[in-house]
Amino acid sequence: MTGFLTPEEARGYDCPTARIHGDGKSGKCRADHCILWRWLPLPAEHPLFQSAVKRECACLAQAEAKKSGKPAKNSDHYLKKAVANVAKNPAGFGVPDHDTGWCGLGSKPE
Repeated sequence: MTGFLTPEEARGYDCPTARIHGDGKSGKCRADHCILWRWLPLPAEHPLFQSAVKRECACLAQAEAKKSGKPAKNSDHYLKKAVANVAKNPAGFGVPDHDTGWCGLGSKPE
């Protein structure tokens, strides 16, 4: 197994520590069902993360406008705070914590 993989991709590889019992499945990677599996955090460039940040910018702008009674500033004004909010609680914004990982038996892939 090389590089970062989704669990579905990893299950197609043979596990270096598994014992094969003749059923053809025992020797395959168990991916996220294995104690050695490690997750790679979802990058900020991921479309789901970006979409959540845009929604949070709009919500922050709307809340500020409602609170102050003045027109909202450009939503990009709230970008830093929106990124921090989404990164702090990705699941709360409908963003998975991760989508790819690697076998922790070796070192982290580059």
